[in-house]
Amino acid sequence: MEIHEPFCCRMLKDKDVVDSSSRKIGRIGDFAFLFDGELKFSHFMMTGSRWEELLEALNLKPDHDPVFDSTLIKKVDAHIHLNTTANKLMTAEDRPLVSEDEIRFSELETLDIIDKDNVKVGRAIDVDFDVDGRVSIIAGGGFIEEKLEAIGLKEDVDIIVPSDVITSIENTIRLSVSKDELDTTLDGVLRERAMEIRKEREAAKHHGKSTRERVYAFWPYSSK
Repeated sequence: MEIHEPFCCRMLKDKDVVDSSSRKIGRIGDFAFLFDGELKFSHFMMTGSRWEELLEALNLKPDHDPVFDSTLIKKVDAHIHLNTTANKLMTAEDRPLVSEDEIRFSELETLDIIDKDNVKVGRAIDVDFDVDGRVSIIAGGGFIEEKLEAIGLKEDVDIIVPSDVITSIENTIRLSVSKDELDTTLDGVLRERAMEIRKEREAAKHHGKSTRERVYAFWPYSSK
């Protein structure tokens, strides 16, 4: 999909979905992901009266959440633009279902993050999508929040955990690194960028804008 700046999944919730004829057909209600060593978008789920009205007009009764494959997204800006029309999307013979292997965003954002020694280091609070297509977990809580508070960077900083240090996502998100390793590398990255983040925050405040800073834990410090 075409995007011009990184975004978080929370930012996409309730965005209008627009088909290829520029018709608003619903809003985003949830997302689904697959993890096979790398976290990837798989499906988007719609909600809202517009979708229901269109289904009624076509004499269709949905027996599951309205779902479309992420490959149908042309671009993301103020809206989510599809590369197909609503009629083609809704009358497809095999409308996709979310499989048991997929992870819903509404479930993912409640999971604890556990290190390789089975120690809780935080929890998932969002999912980050970068302009290069990389999908990562945004972490918060626990010692991560304490680390940000200690350096004075708690507000408007997203700590991003890339897929290459995630070993599994099931009932928890498990990492291939220890809390001590995360602590050491994150401390280094935050102290290195602290002045830059404060300057960018002050500049945004001066211009009456809000800003969120993205800090990769283990990137580019990862072994991969």
